[in-house]
Amino acid sequence: MAKRKSAGPTIKLQDSVGIEQASAIKKQLTEAIKSKKTVSLDISEVTDIDTSIIQLILSAKKDADAKEKEFYISGIIPEDIQKLLSILSISLPVAKEAE
Repeated sequence: MAKRKSAGPTIKLQDSVGIEQASAIKKQLTEAIKSKKTVSLDISEVTDIDTSIIQLILSAKKDADAKEKEFYISGIIPEDIQKLLSILSISLPVAKEAE
């Protein structure tokens, strides 16, 4: 389930996220990219993710880049998700340590 923290532009995904939540997550990402200069997505509490959400994240990054906004993943990416991304040869935009 997607939750937006009230104290800033971080969107937090939790538990199992899949096609069922894609529409709501896309709406949150689109609104955040439209209204903020920097948007971060926290997936540190995601237990399971399907490829539709990964595609959505990559699309949000492309949209943010086109609008000259910053978009990145904050927090620690769970090991199971890192393995999936590795298998798919996908690299997500991760926050830099200095930020």
